[in-house]
Amino acid sequence: MKAPTAATGPPPAATTMSTAAAELLKVRTLRSTWWFCGGSAALLVLVALLETDDGDPGTVQSVVVVTGGVLYFVQYVLAAFAMLMMTAEFASRSITVSVVCTPVRSRVVVAKALVAAGTVSGLGLAVVTVAVLVAAARFGELGDLGVSQLRDVAALAAYLGAVAVVASGIGGVLRRTAGGMAVLVLLLLVVPELLQLGAERLTGSALGEVLAAVGDHTPAPAGYRFLAGEWADGLVLVGWAAAAVVASIVVLGRRDV
Repeated sequence: MKAPTAATGPPPAATTMSTAAAELLKVRTLRSTWWFCGGSAALLVLVALLETDDGDPGTVQSVVVVTGGVLYFVQYVLAAFAMLMMTAEFASRSITVSVVCTPVRSRVVVAKALVAAGTVSGLGLAVVTVAVLVAAARFGELGDLGVSQLRDVAALAAYLGAVAVVASGIGGVLRRTAGGMAVLVLLLLVVPELLQLGAERLTGSALGEVLAAVGDHTPAPAGYRFLAGEWADGLVLVGWAAAAVVASIVVLGRRDV
């Protein structure tokens, strides 16, 4: 009878990528995933069909229209999808099984963030590409599409992926979809406006400059600059995504599930 040999490495279930694969399997097999996919695609194509050309010859209007549709509508739909990847398990208590089956709790959070980023970025890339082609055909701009517009589409997908990770992290901290979406909308929409108003009221003062700088480095303004081609602002988005994941890890490590 052969003597048992020592294990040469961690079992597959103890790796982050295997945990991410399990999380991806969960997402793929949920009916709600396909509702979010279809809903976001239908919404963006509808925007591409209904928006009108502003007549600006210096822009490719199809990309401008789709970008507006993403920033005003689709990002919130896909953020809700990413947040539900986390909060739905707390609501159903199935998070207990995920934590018990994973040796390190932080690995669950990281795996969910990776799946949220990859799924939403891939979905965003697909629906944005389709919507741009629909809008370009409508505006007669198919011949104007080139490498620059491809970069714009890729930047939109990357932005959506960053927002998805932020949403997943907030969901892990609050554990409630409604509260998490309220906080996300505040962070993306309300907080930058309030900081900008405060900065305008205090123009010329040190406090006003601080408020303006803080407002410029919240996710939405940084994302807008990133989409406009200021690639360094992508680091701001990465910072917010990392902060959300770390906060979720800390909360999951300290609280019962």
